Amino acid sequence: MFESLVAVALGYLLGSIPSAALIARLRGRSIFEIGSGNMGAMNTARNLGFLFGIVVLGMDIGKGALATFLGQQLASISGLGGTGALVPPLAAGLAAVLGHGWSVYIRFRGGKGLATTLGVGLPLYPIPALFGLVTLIGMVLILRKANLASAITVGIYPVIVLFALRSRGEPQEVAFTIFSGVLLLGLIGVIKHLPGLRRRERPFF
Repeated sequence: MFESLVAVALGYLLGSIPSAALIARLRGRSIFEIGSGNMGAMNTARNLGFLFGIVVLGMDIGKGALATFLGQQLASISGLGGTGALVPPLAAGLAAVLGHGWSVYIRFRGGKGLATTLGVGLPLYPIPALFGLVTLIGMVLILRKANLASAITVGIYPVIVLFALRSRGEPQEVAFTIFSGVLLLGLIGVIKHLPGLRRRERPFF
């Protein structure tokens, strides 16, 4: 229990780092006052430049991945085994996405958390996480609407993870534990994307 609480604290503080807001501030802008107002890579790329968008994407993925990695290390130090070893990294990852969505550093504002959600999977279930990234890119290219593509991706991401894990022969209890954690991540993503779906969205390119 203690290691999970530490993992949550570390994950939240890491996830709260407002990557897009920091990059926008370096450019003399407020990320919340340009484009869609979302603190994410796509809004950054569209309004501050593609290169800056890539930097934000890398930072957002990285903080999710680092949070999960630190959770894994805590589980290892604590001697946890089996599905119990999955709890600290999943808790840290979940907290990182919550931190991105409601950052303590910027008065609990934040982004939608898709990049951070994908980053969470890289240390723990890298292949399904990459499948999710490919799905996002494909949806953006097909729909040409970033928010809609992201909402669809985050909605089906837990199913992608479960299918990929079972296809590669992961034990049922491991696959279900990870799926449960990713389902919570997906729920956060859907909640964050709903307001954007109500607004008319112009094509991404």
